[in-house]
Amino acid sequence: MVLGILHLLLVIGCTSVVDKAPRNIEPHKECPLCGMFPARYPQFQCQIVFQDGSYHAFDSATGLLVYLQFPEKTGLVVKKIQAVYFKDFEQGKWIESQQTYLIFGSGVMGPMGLELIPTNDKKRAVELLKQENGKEIVHFTQVDREYLIRAANEGWLHYLAKKIILE
Repeated sequence: MVLGILHLLLVIGCTSVVDKAPRNIEPHKECPLCGMFPARYPQFQCQIVFQDGSYHAFDSATGLLVYLQFPEKTGLVVKKIQAVYFKDFEQGKWIESQQTYLIFGSGVMGPMGLELIPTNDKKRAVELLKQENGKEIVHFTQVDREYLIRAANEGWLHYLAKKIILE
């Protein structure tokens, strides 16, 4: 029994793996990009969990993408990333970025203005594109700087994102 407890303590003490699960966003947590409080906007929350165990919460999927793709324009340091999560627009469940499709160019308004629609189901993304009059469905892994510049020029992003990207 004692050896079992000692072994458990040794294993726990030597574990350096950071839990990559999405965090519960505390009410006082501010978005690093705009300073708003993502906990107030559960439908639009997204987050980055870093390898050191810390995290950033965002009240806008667009803001998270700008943070990742334009650090030299935001002045924010992007630490080593463990995981990125978005809230499914309809179900409200956390989805990992690798399973996320984003609908650009809809008229959906979030706390920052025009917002992207995240979902983890390609078929549902096609339906949401039609339902919300969106322009394009893009997988998270396809969203790069060039795509965001194009989206900003097309008017598919909220004001702060356009300002950061295009200025």
